[in-house]
Amino acid sequence: MDDKKMLHVRIAERGKMHALDKNYKEALRHYKEALRIVQSQKDSELFFQHYSQCVMESLEQSGANNEVISFCENYRAFLKEKETNDLVDKHNAFVCERQAIQHLLKEETDMALDLLLEAKTSLKKHKQPITEQLLNWLQRGYSINKKQILGLQKKHNYFIVRQELINPDIAMDLPEAFSAF
Repeated sequence: MDDKKMLHVRIAERGKMHALDKNYKEALRHYKEALRIVQSQKDSELFFQHYSQCVMESLEQSGANNEVISFCENYRAFLKEKETNDLVDKHNAFVCERQAIQHLLKEETDMALDLLLEAKTSLKKHKQPITEQLLNWLQRGYSINKKQILGLQKKHNYFIVRQELINPDIAMDLPEAFSAF
């Protein structure tokens, strides 16, 4: 691995380790630095999207619902500027689902329903199991609680930061005095 070109990968990997330890402040500090580095590199869009998902996930798991909603809104606006294709549509569906979940956690079911319907439309003929299940429940008038949402998230590997996907051998910590904020 070319250390200079892939420095962001090493920093993000350490951020993932912090996230698994539920140290979301440190995880976010590492992800933000990885995002800053990757923005200056050519052909970095996939890394940018992945790190953005890591940021949203840490915010979500820390209970920062309003921040996740704001992040999702900004990310969806960014996606609308892109030429539509299957990948952009899939990312939009994923972000709509994540934003809808935040609204459900805040008991804002009308907002959640609209976002889940948009996610389903973005997917066209493809399926997204969490979106499908949440839509099913909402359209039947069921109340959805945090435990049910977490159960669906775990069942369908909603969280991308998982122990089995992390390579601690390449992880690199940022110095404490360094702040990405």
